Amino acid sequence: MERYPLLEKMIGEAKSDLPLGLVYPLSAPALETVFELVKRELCTPILIGPKDLILELAAKEKLSLDGIEIMNTPNDPILAAKQAVAMVKEGKLAVLMKGSLHTEDLMGPIVQRDGLRTDRRTSHLFLFELKHYPKLLGISDCVVNIAPNASQKIQILKSSLEALNKLGVANAKVAIIAATEVVNPAMQATTDAKEIVDSHAANPIHPSTMIEGPFGFDNAISIHSAKTKGIDSKVAGDPDLLLVPDLQVGNILYKSLVYMAGAECAGTILGAQVPIILTSRSDSVFSRVASTAMAILLAKQPQ
Repeated sequence: MERYPLLEKMIGEAKSDLPLGLVYPLSAPALETVFELVKRELCTPILIGPKDLILELAAKEKLSLDGIEIMNTPNDPILAAKQAVAMVKEGKLAVLMKGSLHTEDLMGPIVQRDGLRTDRRTSHLFLFELKHYPKLLGISDCVVNIAPNASQKIQILKSSLEALNKLGVANAKVAIIAATEVVNPAMQATTDAKEIVDSHAANPIHPSTMIEGPFGFDNAISIHSAKTKGIDSKVAGDPDLLLVPDLQVGNILYKSLVYMAGAECAGTILGAQVPIILTSRSDSVFSRVASTAMAILLAKQPQ
């Protein structure tokens, strides 16, 4: 029996020959991921980095790179990232994936004015598969935006909802979470939630979307908890997307779900010219594959 059937289904739907640029893949997990991507026919990986060092690592790990294109660069992660950006601009790459370089070394060339920016704020969307939740649960933004204000959160929601729609989630339900479901002027997360809900009522952020909040995490995710607290909601207990107050909350929640609840996840950077997969050294190869599937499905349906 598959441990993560919903993510496996997404992986199965994402087969393609789209070119994926793996930037500076100088770690064993990065090269192991390449073989999984090829085996699952998700994309055509192109390795971008110092060819001699990549081949040396592959030999050390007893991994064959026969048939895999390597775009040789100097042994400098920033130069590898700049090469990847240039290849995207030339139409040679549909997706980017972080290898073993620091996130800021990859994202720096991407977010520069002559990089891969668009008019949309860069943000990140996770999809989690949890044992006791019946569908994939989206969470934004756990990775990129440190302390977004209400208008910036609306941009994050736009990108996340467009992505969910491309991934087959229509009529999405959004719960904006905070420490409490009561609007408290001293707690910005709650006032932001009210502002976003009111804004959506006046001018929908995305068609056919329900956005409610603020919710405590308990009453966002549990209809029983919501009813116990007297909350009448069509979103409570059934959200497709949680909007977190800030990066600290999102990051702690994400790691709690993975390390304490046995969740697995896929995640993609949104708002650049192509989807970008930000991997962490602690990510499983399966998570990297699922993230690639998510990015490929989004790349198949460009803006």
